[in-house]
Amino acid sequence: MSLSRESSFGSIEKLFVWSVVLELLLFFVVAGQSVSGIGGNISRFLQFIFIVLFLVRSILRPFNALTIFNPFNKYFRWYLIYFIFLVFSMVFGFFVGAYDLYNSRLDSDAFINNSLVRPIFEYFITLYYFIYFAVLPIFILRSKKGIDYFFKIFFFLFFLSFLLGVVDLALVVFFQYEFIPRHLSDFRHVGNRFHGLAGEPRDAFVYLILGGALLFLREIWTGIKFNRGWLFLIFFAAVATQSTSGYLGFFMSIAMIFLYQIRKTKMGSIAFLLIVAISALAIIFLSIINSPRIILYIEAAPVAFEALQNGVELPRVIMAQIVNIYPLWIRWIELLDNNFLSSFLGTGLGTASIANGYVLTEGGVLNPHANIIRIFFESGFIGILLYITSFLQPLREASRKIENANIMIIPMLMVLGASLGHRSVAIFIFLGITLLVLIHKTKHSRQGSIDDN
Repeated sequence: MSLSRESSFGSIEKLFVWSVVLELLLFFVVAGQSVSGIGGNISRFLQFIFIVLFLVRSILRPFNALTIFNPFNKYFRWYLIYFIFLVFSMVFGFFVGAYDLYNSRLDSDAFINNSLVRPIFEYFITLYYFIYFAVLPIFILRSKKGIDYFFKIFFFLFFLSFLLGVVDLALVVFFQYEFIPRHLSDFRHVGNRFHGLAGEPRDAFVYLILGGALLFLREIWTGIKFNRGWLFLIFFAAVATQSTSGYLGFFMSIAMIFLYQIRKTKMGSIAFLLIVAISALAIIFLSIINSPRIILYIEAAPVAFEALQNGVELPRVIMAQIVNIYPLWIRWIELLDNNFLSSFLGTGLGTASIANGYVLTEGGVLNPHANIIRIFFESGFIGILLYITSFLQPLREASRKIENANIMIIPMLMVLGASLGHRSVAIFIFLGITLLVLIHKTKHSRQGSIDDN
């Protein structure tokens, strides 16, 4: 798996770029997940076309011209370890009955959402996200043209979404006119919350953080500093999403930055980070206390746990978030019974959805909205640590030979925190493009190769 020669850049590679960047713009969802079991974003159709064309081209090429993916490579091995641990969690889950379906309401019209199929399919999805969005960019876009084209298309769509999001929010606030729906498939609107073309406000939060992180990466790639004013605009747009999971993700980002980076940061930089973090947290706190929707959740939370404990009907506002609450309730009850294994090992992919099927009647896929809750329930505390390591360690490896590349750790932790708040392919895209840029720069400075171990 060598990068000793530049790859050609043509129509198939351009198609790949569009299939990646459109994945984050959920406005272009034209069919709901209930139809086929897979979200009908236009990007999925482009991905299917790309995979077919890519396989045809690979078959027609001589075998010695093909690049073979090595999962044990230093950039990928940590995610392989995480995936193997997920399989171990699944085996443990079977033994403790986490996959028992006799009372769970997971059945759906879509075959892939069927209660027997979906848990296994989750493993395919997890592997697909990593390979398509984190691994393939390194091999498909490994020329300068490929990297330049990615940044060109991504930021064209990012700033277009940002501009339309501002216009949409202004129309709602000042004229009570809702301009942009969340998806083309349902034309439902989200009220006076920023979302642009990213779909739900919680999706927009992650997309905005990814855009800010990629501005830093483009600066490393081009050597041209970007206007830091964009970071303030992106931050205030993220606050305007009023996304509870987004705010949770931001808190986790700040916590991880101080946990992972505080020992490696100079005192002057620590003081600056503290000022920025405190200011940002203060603004988010003000946004929370001025958001009736979030205040309702906070006020209803104690009632929810009391209702679960006594087996009485839950408040309606809590039922909207029960997919996040009930998995935590299960683990809490287990801890009270001195059952610690599930909290450390998890019970395998798909079990959070199965658990929520016991309390929700609609069936289908019932995963928690907050990704950190899902990872905790399905892979435990150990899984959370492996998940974080699988994104941080490759970046540390790739940045060793590039001057000032360590600056990308903080943007990585920001995207990682946002993705822990709400599940998104953004973290995979950011890892793939960051590795692509750093490996390319290493190659052209010291003729490096991703085969180095």
